[in-house]
Amino acid sequence: MQIDHCLILAAGFGTRMGPIGHKLPKVLWPVYEKSLLELQVLYAKELGIKNIYINIHFMKKEILEFVQTHKSFHDVTFLIEEPEILDIGGGIHNLARKASVNYSGKLLVLNADQFFYMEASNFHKRVDAFSNDPLILFNYLVNPNDGYNALVCNEEREVIELKKNKDILSLSKIETYTGISLIDLSALDKIEGPSNFFESVCPFKDKKVKAILLDDVDYWDFGTVKRFWKTSFAIIETAIKNPAHVFIEFLIRHEALDLDKINLGLKSYFAESEGVINLSEDYLIVPLEKSILINPKVDLSSLPLESYIVWNDIVEIMPAE
Repeated sequence: MQIDHCLILAAGFGTRMGPIGHKLPKVLWPVYEKSLLELQVLYAKELGIKNIYINIHFMKKEILEFVQTHKSFHDVTFLIEEPEILDIGGGIHNLARKASVNYSGKLLVLNADQFFYMEASNFHKRVDAFSNDPLILFNYLVNPNDGYNALVCNEEREVIELKKNKDILSLSKIETYTGISLIDLSALDKIEGPSNFFESVCPFKDKKVKAILLDDVDYWDFGTVKRFWKTSFAIIETAIKNPAHVFIEFLIRHEALDLDKINLGLKSYFAESEGVINLSEDYLIVPLEKSILINPKVDLSSLPLESYIVWNDIVEIMPAE
């Protein structure tokens, strides 16, 4: 199936990223040597998508300044949502109304802060089976205790209910919507202004909507400050155990992960300290554990022995496991 466009959702306020999220846009948080936003663009290009768009609103000035100095974005179009944020549905319609798009073609929607990584050949094989469906959602099995909502499907994989987390009974696994969708823009009813995705793009109560269960996908979640912290350490542990892992190979291929900076014995990155990920320009020796250091501008030796994310002069303590 030919996919004509990709929209990477990057307009959110980053409210789940703690104090650092007020100063550093979530989409620019680093995954080792690259930003989240760069990696999503590189992934869309690996899928063979030529027309890539990114919607922005919160801290748009900082994002636009960043992309000017990174070659990954030279052929990417930015859609600035102002004066108000359009929500996901409104952002999709805002793209569809562009003269160069005009509600035509297939659109892949990706979240900037989550990776459901599939190699390109596997991805296209999965979606080709749904080539006649105007809208496909991508679901994933999760633990409801982690706060996810449930997207309920019938035996034909048609969406029948969106259930809030508070209304879910205690179950071991539920299907949740990943935020990834594949949309035939010509099938949309044209709407202007802010709108909810499940109202203006995916009104499953009125139209048949299919959902793919991603049961063979590699999932990496950076959506909250704690998930960013946990996932960053999961990446380095995976790289040590299995450098041929598909997502690790993706990161290495795009120079997002430098294997020479990994200390196998200490399970650290560019640091002479056990379990420390140092993403600054200078090699560090610090008395910390399970901490991520992003260009720190504080006296690290004065910090109590805790787990942290440090960005510039902002210090966030990570809760104990």
